[in-house]
Amino acid sequence: MSVGITLGNGWRTSVTRSDLYCGLIVVGFANGISERISNAIDRDGVVVALFNSFDVSVVMWAAGLVALSLLSRSERQPARGTDFAIAGVASAAFLMPIPSLSWLAFTGIAVYLAYSPISPPRMRRAAAVLGAMTIPMLWARILLATVSEYLLAADAKLVSWIVGTESNGNSIPFADGTGVLFLEPACSSLTNLSLVLLCGVVLVKAYDCAWSKRTAATILMACCAAIAINVIRISFIGVLPRYYDLIHGQVGATLAGWAIILTVSLIYFARIRPNEQNHT
Repeated sequence: MSVGITLGNGWRTSVTRSDLYCGLIVVGFANGISERISNAIDRDGVVVALFNSFDVSVVMWAAGLVALSLLSRSERQPARGTDFAIAGVASAAFLMPIPSLSWLAFTGIAVYLAYSPISPPRMRRAAAVLGAMTIPMLWARILLATVSEYLLAADAKLVSWIVGTESNGNSIPFADGTGVLFLEPACSSLTNLSLVLLCGVVLVKAYDCAWSKRTAATILMACCAAIAINVIRISFIGVLPRYYDLIHGQVGATLAGWAIILTVSLIYFARIRPNEQNHT
């Protein structure tokens, strides 16, 4: 079943699956990050918010572009009734002023495109990227809200080994005994890990690489590097509490963020190569 649209001059054109899902990605992504954009502009102003990519990781922006590129270059297929039904449900979610519903809708779209028997290879690769995008924006947040106590306790234990004090749950005494550092959900390494995983999926699917032990080991290395940088940053606070505002504030967060991006990028680009046979 294909659906045609008749234009004003009598021209008739078919809506392709690629065009339909590209449109859904653009609208859904915009709604999914709308709250972050609004908060960033209200807090920092347009110029600073733009410089900080509206508090949305550059990895997320890159993933969205890769998904759109893969879909737009996918085999042209006429949209079917099922596609329009999915588009209708997703559009209803996008219209709701609840950004998390957009990422939930993205999850459904990704699952359908990945497992639909008519989806061509590039569309399946786009579905994998789309699904991975929902991890940092939805599922990692749900996981953190559910088991944050254990995740923060694990981070605190790693920090305590460096600081040289004994952690208790999510708290670590300062090295000089002047106070205690409490880890909050925003300090969890899980947020960085979800972005590192997304970055790995984006490269693997953009390069059309097969999943292998080498790929898995590379992603594991990148995750360990991200954890190490986050733990070292927090440990500096425990060792040098008088510089808390500097290390914990915007300067420290920006430096740590860029350190993670550069380190992870070096690991991935050094070990993941385009599939010359399939990558076109």
